[in-house]
Amino acid sequence: MLGDLDLFLPEKTFRASCDNAVESLVTPALLQALDRNEVAYPDDFIRQMGERGLLGRNVPKENGGPGGTFLEDAMVSELTGYHGTATMACARTFTAHIGYVLSRYGSKTIQERFLQPMLAGTMIACQGMTEPGAGSDLSRIESRLVPDGLGWRLRGQKRFVDGAQTAGFMLAAARLGESTDPRRDFVAVVIDTRDPGFIIREVQNDWHGFRGMGSAWVEFRDVHVDPENVVGVPGQAWTLFMEELIVERVVMARAQLGQAERALRIATNYAQHRNTFDRPLFDHEAVSFRLAHAAAQLDAAYLLDNRAARLLDQHSGDTIGRNHELEAAIAKYVGTEAAWQAADDAIQVIGGMGYTTKYPVERIQRDTRAARITGGSSEMMQLIIARHLKKEWVDATFREDLVGHEVDGSPVFNGWNPAPEGFHPTDKQRLWTIQAVESPRGSGND
Repeated sequence: MLGDLDLFLPEKTFRASCDNAVESLVTPALLQALDRNEVAYPDDFIRQMGERGLLGRNVPKENGGPGGTFLEDAMVSELTGYHGTATMACARTFTAHIGYVLSRYGSKTIQERFLQPMLAGTMIACQGMTEPGAGSDLSRIESRLVPDGLGWRLRGQKRFVDGAQTAGFMLAAARLGESTDPRRDFVAVVIDTRDPGFIIREVQNDWHGFRGMGSAWVEFRDVHVDPENVVGVPGQAWTLFMEELIVERVVMARAQLGQAERALRIATNYAQHRNTFDRPLFDHEAVSFRLAHAAAQLDAAYLLDNRAARLLDQHSGDTIGRNHELEAAIAKYVGTEAAWQAADDAIQVIGGMGYTTKYPVERIQRDTRAARITGGSSEMMQLIIARHLKKEWVDATFREDLVGHEVDGSPVFNGWNPAPEGFHPTDKQRLWTIQAVESPRGSGND
């Protein structure tokens, strides 16, 4: 696969073993059933992945996890996307980022009741962040915990909750108190979905792609929350969820690369065996160059994702904080955009048949489209990148006073002579002398 040269031998060996395991669990019938919403959730696949130790690879052994790495988990997601669907990859990815939160911040009770069964594949997890009035701006979350003497009652709504119809528990974001800064009173709680107040208001499966997730609009009607089901401490949840999103972006982007590579390989083979104008379609540069460009973009995205995952692994013994937020955003932005474009290119190369269900590329294109929204939209990733540019690239030596007044000197090159006072074009004797100056970074000859 693409990106192989950036992997060390133990990593290649691990991925090779996972490749066979994942492929053995995927059947064409399952893929079709998921895409038709005939299956509410790939729970049987998740159970079998748990039996093989392929869920939440990044969770330490001391917390009941496999004790692997973020990069290992990303590779499993990649292979799930390649052999399966975005739905199957997303269901598996929950165990990585929810697993991170519960293993890092959850109590022993939470880890025993929820984390470990999730990693074993015997309990499905879902997550509640998005609300009717809160999407990219999570500070607008309105779900609220109300004290009841024995703990809290949760009231509010969440939508686009993948796995809501099947999950045994939900990791949800809520508010506790009336702080003027909504981020200060954020609380992360684990909800037992067996509570009678956990209500499915609407099944949300009429999607363009990303089907078979059992997604739903959920309402909390005084759902009971025990004190022991609070993850971390009140007021810590904003940081907690920001860390979770960093993990999610790295792992979920990798699944899209696996899907896109599958589509690109199919298109390459089709182009090699489809003859037009007395030669293979691939021999037309308009086609082969399109495939080459898409492959190069995917390879670059693999390398960016590897970098982000390895940086997360450097903090495997500590909390992530906001470390490597930039690298995760770049990996997610470049990866999901490249994946969708590669899938779209695959359809274009195959032509009309690529738009039919005879080939899975049309489904892959629909699935990768969702990834440009979920886990933080492409626009939000660009916003994060832009913030870091402004913070890290703005140079104090740049002469802002000369911007718009470059006739008086260069904002970049110190010592650059200003323009002369000026002269009339009829003055033929006037000569200009431009003196060579060095850039602030040096002459380039040292």
